[in-house]
Amino acid sequence: MSKPKLQKYTFGGEQTDVLHLICHLTNSGTGELYVYVDADVDLEWGYNETFEKTLDEPAKQNIRRVANEIALLEPTAHNWPDDLKLAAKRLLGEAVVSACEGDAVGSAEATAQARRFIKAKSKQVSRFWTLRACLCTGGFVALAGLVLLFVKSLIQECLGELPLLLAMCFCAGCVGAVLFVVLKFGKQPNVDSTAERHLHYLEGVARIVGGGIAGTLVGGMVKLGLILPIFEQTRTENLAMCAAAMIAGASERLAAGIITKVENNEMNKKEEGE
Repeated sequence: MSKPKLQKYTFGGEQTDVLHLICHLTNSGTGELYVYVDADVDLEWGYNETFEKTLDEPAKQNIRRVANEIALLEPTAHNWPDDLKLAAKRLLGEAVVSACEGDAVGSAEATAQARRFIKAKSKQVSRFWTLRACLCTGGFVALAGLVLLFVKSLIQECLGELPLLLAMCFCAGCVGAVLFVVLKFGKQPNVDSTAERHLHYLEGVARIVGGGIAGTLVGGMVKLGLILPIFEQTRTENLAMCAAAMIAGASERLAAGIITKVENNEMNKKEEGE
C-alpha cells in the first residue's frame, strides 16, 4: 500500500500538512472542528471556542473518555508500518468525530472497532518482526555454512576436522531453528507488538543462535559417541552430526530430551556397575 500524498489544509488559521483528512467542519454559528492524520502519521484533532460552547457536559465527558482510550491504544501502533498505522489512526479519528458530534453510541462503537483492529494487527506485526529477524539471521548463517563448505580443505589444514564439523553443526542447528519458527510460529500464544521492535529482533536472533548452540552441543555428543553410536560404525558420523544438530535446533524440547537421556543412561550404568 503506497503512502498517500500530503495535502495542505488550514486549521485555526494555520496551514498544516495533512496525510489523511478525517473531518473538517467549519460554520460561523457552530464553530470549527478538525480531525486529521498528520505527516508523521499521528492523530491530531481540535476545535475552537465557538464549537466548544455547543458541547454540553455529557458530550465533554464522552470526549474526555474517548481521548483517554485513544491515549491508551495509540502507543501500540507507534512502530507499525505506515499503512497499518494509518488505518488504526483513521478508526480512532472516527471515534473522535462521533464524540465531538455528541454521538456517544457511535463513539463507543468506533472505539471498540479500533480496539479489535489494533489487537488483531498487533499480533500480526509482532509475528512479522520476529519472523523477519529469524529469517535474516538464518539466511546469514546458512550463507556462512556454504562458505565453510567451499573452504573446508583450508580450515581442515589450519584447525583440523573437529572445529569444521562443530561449525557445520552450529549452522545446521540455526537452519533447524528457522524451520521450527516457520512451521510452528502460528501456534505461539500471547504475542503482540506492545514491546519495541528491536526487542522482537533481539528475540528472533536469540532463537536462531540458541538453536545453533543446541545443534553444536548435540553434534558434539554424536562425535563423542554418546548418542547414535551406530553411525560411527557405518562411517556416516559426519552426516549424523549435522542431522542431529538440525533436529536439535528445530526443537529446544528435543535437545533437552537428548541431554537428559544421556545423563539418565550414565546414571543407570553407574547403578548397574555398583
